[in-house]
Amino acid sequence: MRIAVISDIHGNIHALEAVEKDMKEMGVDRIFCLGDIINFGAHPKETLDWVKDNCHLVIKGEHDIFVVDPGEVVLSNPFAIKSADWTYDQLSQEDFDYINSLENFYEEPEFILTHDEPSIPGTYHFLTSLRDARETFTCFDNRFCFYGHAHLQILFVKNSSGEVFSDGSGKYSYSDDQQFLICAGSVGQPRDRDPRAGYVVVDTEDRTIEFRRVFYDVEKAAADILSAGLPEVFAQILKMKKD
Repeated sequence: MRIAVISDIHGNIHALEAVEKDMKEMGVDRIFCLGDIINFGAHPKETLDWVKDNCHLVIKGEHDIFVVDPGEVVLSNPFAIKSADWTYDQLSQEDFDYINSLENFYEEPEFILTHDEPSIPGTYHFLTSLRDARETFTCFDNRFCFYGHAHLQILFVKNSSGEVFSDGSGKYSYSDDQQFLICAGSVGQPRDRDPRAGYVVVDTEDRTIEFRRVFYDVEKAAADILSAGLPEVFAQILKMKKD
């Protein structure tokens, strides 16, 4: 089985449609979404509808929560707050009900889905360091923990000996005696200065974890943000490239 894990779409339908095409070419069987479906981008309704129609498991992130009920999450970024106000006006009561129905954590014996990190879901801690990974591995026994929020593609591995390390090869072959913390990256707003949309595919037959990057029309997505009157910063972030 091939499982695709997507996260942090942030209303970017152009990136999402490119990822959809790539997933079909990859022969993906199931799609899990780790939240932050909306806010920042100009197409929240379209992205939310796509997730409803195509994802087998969905959890919510802090931006999904904030748009629907700002009293539940603290956001200090004034641009994010302005964008959330605009996003709220684009959605229906049915959309609000759907977001409210989502959990921020899901668990099966083989895997965990969380927007931020599994030790205390909802703290919105950015899990990016080996030190944090070592501590987090003590909090779960499942083979895979998929998380988002950091907008980066990160793989932490724990061996049966207890050794924890990160792997940046892009495609990793795994064994039964290992555990994994997998940050899926961001479909709609990567923050590693690679503007391509990002997601991850786990192939349980080939026993591989593969980080995927997909080209899409970044200029169109940025132009739509500006046309909607959303903060320019969210258009600029899409275009960030490595020096």
